Amino acid sequence: MRKALTVTAALVTGAVLLTGCGGSGGDEAAKGGSAASSARAEESPRAEESSQPAPAEKGIDGTWRTVNDSPIKTLEITGTEVATTGELACAGTLEGVNTEKPRITLDCAKPDPGRTEGTLKVKSDGSAVSIAWDGPEWGGMIDTLRRN
Repeated sequence: MRKALTVTAALVTGAVLLTGCGGSGGDEAAKGGSAASSARAEESPRAEESSQPAPAEKGIDGTWRTVNDSPIKTLEITGTEVATTGELACAGTLEGVNTEKPRITLDCAKPDPGRTEGTLKVKSDGSAVSIAWDGPEWGGMIDTLRRN
């Protein structure tokens, strides 16, 4: 009988110890693990967002450098005013700045017939713009520029 009580006491003590250690420590670890996982999940999108500027935040104001073979070296946009440098260095205007298709018009002393008026398109992440210059029915020249 004494042996049975000793075995029973040992089992009960072992069960209490296992339940006590496993229960609260396991729960806290599980909670901490969930919280840590949630925190990491919340941080990931923010890190991605900060590395990709949104066009609305940056806008189109600034200096843009051409990436294709063009007589325009840079395009400076400040509000509704534009200026180009390079072989085709001149001033101009930008209409419809806050619209889906802003229009650019260059007023050059020595105009380039292929680059007088065009439609500006901003890349979704705000890192580049393209200008589809007006031209014949099949389309005109296209310049692609990146933020300087």
